[in-house]
Amino acid sequence: MKESRPSAVHPNATRDEVLKFAETAVRLRTASLTVQPHDIRLAAEQLKGTGVLVGTVVVFPLGNETPAMKEYQAKAVLDLGAEEVDMVINIPALKNGEVEFFINDVQGVFRAAEGAKVKVILETCYLTREEKRRACQWIAQAGAHFVKTSTAYADGGATLDDVRLMYEAVEGKCLVKAAGGIREVNEILEYLKAGARRFGSTRTDQFVQAFRELPKDQREAFGEFLIDLTI
Repeated sequence: MKESRPSAVHPNATRDEVLKFAETAVRLRTASLTVQPHDIRLAAEQLKGTGVLVGTVVVFPLGNETPAMKEYQAKAVLDLGAEEVDMVINIPALKNGEVEFFINDVQGVFRAAEGAKVKVILETCYLTREEKRRACQWIAQAGAHFVKTSTAYADGGATLDDVRLMYEAVEGKCLVKAAGGIREVNEILEYLKAGARRFGSTRTDQFVQAFRELPKDQREAFGEFLIDLTI
């Protein structure tokens, strides 16, 4: 089941936790495992040859560094072995209407990624509906592969309303990732219907077990969706 991506980016993540998440990612064949930059090489060693990609974060969790700093960080994590990069938008630039600065900010990371997937986090709990819509449009214009709801470190996480809005705003130019606050496997189906195609969670093992325990007709309801699950 590749719909979820496990994550080990909390500030006190230990080596043992990263190893445990890596084992889970390989066993469940998730799309990727997201770790802190400090743990990229460790994760890369564990995931080599498994098909599970190494993801990491830059300018996390605030996102208010300069574009040059973000681009430098993106190059550094790729040199360490990262294969996917999550970044956080510059929220003040969005709220100030600094469209050129905002787009350049995302494009710098996209350029540094050299083809690796770039996921851009809105941190939706801080934004109005119009700001969420505008951010998604600008992110899609900048060339990112995903818009993502949340870091899971602010007050709020993914909501169905936000995912629907984001899906409509990007107009098919990139995909939507839901992260933060999703706790039940049945919620995943609702998010899929709303437009999400990836999920970030520390509960991937529990989701897969719960999915296997669903009645056959409920499992089949997921079949029409092609989704990536991240740890």
